[in-house]
Amino acid sequence: MTRLFVRDTGMSFDHWRTQVRLRAALPLLAEGQPVSRVAHSVGYATASAFLAAFRRTVGTTPKRYLLKG
Repeated sequence: MTRLFVRDTGMSFDHWRTQVRLRAALPLLAEGQPVSRVAHSVGYATASAFLAAFRRTVGTTPKRYLLKG
């Protein structure tokens, strides 16, 4: 199953799940919702876990990312 997932998507399930969560988070952040609410809404247990994943994936904080856009 894992090999098929990687073959079909080009990424691991964990990487895919992170991408899906962060994409779902962007409109909520753009609306001005608090990071803690967004984190829980997209499946993170804590805001710090969400922020770490966001920074690791995007390279900056959500606030700075939104200011650039």
